[in-house]
Amino acid sequence: MSNPSQQPPLKVAAWCIPRSLSSVLTQSITSQGNAEVFFEYYATAAHGGPEKIFKTPGNLPNDVREPLYSFQYVKDQLEADYPSREIVFVKDMAYAVDGRYDKLPHGYIHTFLTRHPGRVFPSLVRLAASFPPMLGEVKYHEISPSPGQSYKEQWDLFQYVTNELKQPAIVIDADDLIANPASIMKQYCDKIGFKFTDDLLTWEPDLVEKHNWHLAQSQKMGNQFIGTYKRAFASTCFEGGAPKEINYDSESDDAKAAIEFCLPFYEKIAKYKILP
Repeated sequence: MSNPSQQPPLKVAAWCIPRSLSSVLTQSITSQGNAEVFFEYYATAAHGGPEKIFKTPGNLPNDVREPLYSFQYVKDQLEADYPSREIVFVKDMAYAVDGRYDKLPHGYIHTFLTRHPGRVFPSLVRLAASFPPMLGEVKYHEISPSPGQSYKEQWDLFQYVTNELKQPAIVIDADDLIANPASIMKQYCDKIGFKFTDDLLTWEPDLVEKHNWHLAQSQKMGNQFIGTYKRAFASTCFEGGAPKEINYDSESDDAKAAIEFCLPFYEKIAKYKILP
């Protein structure tokens, strides 16, 4: 699909924490068919590129799985021209660029997707438990291994974007998104300058292949064997409705400690979230 306006495409980055429905948000943005999508390119660099920062989970070899994905390579790809597109949409993890703000792409509107840690960490625990036994025991913090448990890094990046880049605060809370998708998406689109239609609220499943998202082979293999994004990629709407009450009493002491550590950072950024 071509860009009928022939204007340069809108460029938007959504900086996320894990398990925050960011893949579902990306499905929505892609649903109109004229988006160039880059899916966790910085996270790929941080976890598997030549400058990798984080150890591979479980007992897999801790080697470079994606030798092409340097941080500079990612920046160059995002800054390239995509004249036939209406929007270039980057979905990535805020922790992946921590300390590397010089590698942020120029020309982007930076937005943020967050979620209460009382929902995120139980989800990470369940994801870690779903890893195949052949990988050995995988802990949730190996999936999201940053020192600030993702939340501090997201808050730090938010401060950089608003204070240094002088961009407005654009924040979505995942719980609000699934409870009030039409209101949240319309306001989000208004803030980034993207036309909102009801078509953004429902879509066909598996848009990754249909619309040729950019994602590394290691990401594809991880989804194939572990199902990291299986539910999100199979989604057709913002399903869920009003979220259940948050209760993490049954979680391990380790997970509870992580939730309590992250809660102040979540509360800071949530003050700027789009309200239904």
